[in-house]
Amino acid sequence: MSNPALLAFVDDALSDHFGHRPARASVSFLGVDPIEILRFEPIPGERAYVSLGMSSSPMTGADALVVSSEGPRAELMLHVRDEGDRFADIWRRLALLAASPAVEGVVYKPDVTVDLGEPLVDGTACTGGLVVGSALAPIDTADGPVTVFQLVPATQTELAWARVRGGPALRERWTDKGTDLLDLARKSVDLGS
Repeated sequence: MSNPALLAFVDDALSDHFGHRPARASVSFLGVDPIEILRFEPIPGERAYVSLGMSSSPMTGADALVVSSEGPRAELMLHVRDEGDRFADIWRRLALLAASPAVEGVVYKPDVTVDLGEPLVDGTACTGGLVVGSALAPIDTADGPVTVFQLVPATQTELAWARVRGGPALRERWTDKGTDLLDLARKSVDLGS
């Protein structure tokens, strides 16, 4: 169920954090309130896409018998380098992932992997991502804190490796290899020993 006051508060907090009002797009899914995607430009050539609408309801696992009113609330952010707007349509996939808690009972938390099985957008080998904490502090609202998780784009190979070794191991490998995680055109990191 939509929570306009909470979403307005989160919207304002995100605009305050980035220092400007965003460009907006919206998509509707059957039986779910619309999900907006806000597009910020932290610095020229970079895009921060942030969902708005996922936090309307607390996340509750698909196996729960009752939707919890006290479950965690969150939004998803995807930060990429895209100087020529080559990957501008990626917002559609972020909206799909942001609808997943309401549609499929997904509960996002750090080190969860998400794989759509096909590229997030034309021109990338990334088929999903690794959920991590973001630089944004939780947003305190009257309905409880809203966490903004970052979705770090990852290739299918990286995601499969992370499901075996864990999200922290993948993050460590990315760091060790100096991986540019804002580059959607990158290849899979070397996961050998």
